[in-house]
Amino acid sequence: MRKSIFLLLVAISLSSCGEKKDKTPEGAVVIARDIVAEVIIKPDPEGDPWEIEKVAGYSGDALVDGIFRRIYDGSLTVFDYHSGEKLTPDDVKKIEEEFNGDRSKIGKLSFTEDWYYYPSSNSVQKRAKSVTFGYELYNNVGKVYAYRAAFRADLN
Repeated sequence: MRKSIFLLLVAISLSSCGEKKDKTPEGAVVIARDIVAEVIIKPDPEGDPWEIEKVAGYSGDALVDGIFRRIYDGSLTVFDYHSGEKLTPDDVKKIEEEFNGDRSKIGKLSFTEDWYYYPSSNSVQKRAKSVTFGYELYNNVGKVYAYRAAFRADLN
């Protein structure tokens, strides 16, 4: 029995050795870990004016194009949003083809973030750990009714 417990403890400690532990920056207080912050980057122009105002400063083509470029040159591995399985560049190409290669149909970004509060400066810092692109899905009258998660890209 003791030997079994010992082996279990050794297995647990070895499996956690490779885990990446998020360190809290010096002087910071963690206020959120792995919080999901979603942004509709292409709100309905006939909808809530505040939603349009909130993303007036968005200019994300460099992010979107840069991530796709890195996927296709093999320097970035992305993951299926639902299963967490690695996707190949060919898998991503198939996803793009479903939307006719039109990246402008990416209407939502979903970030997984850690948030830190610095009491000494009364400031907040957010660290984005991943981003998931959401393609617009349209109803029969041409209005966006939902988003399809394309893939998750981990950020450094």
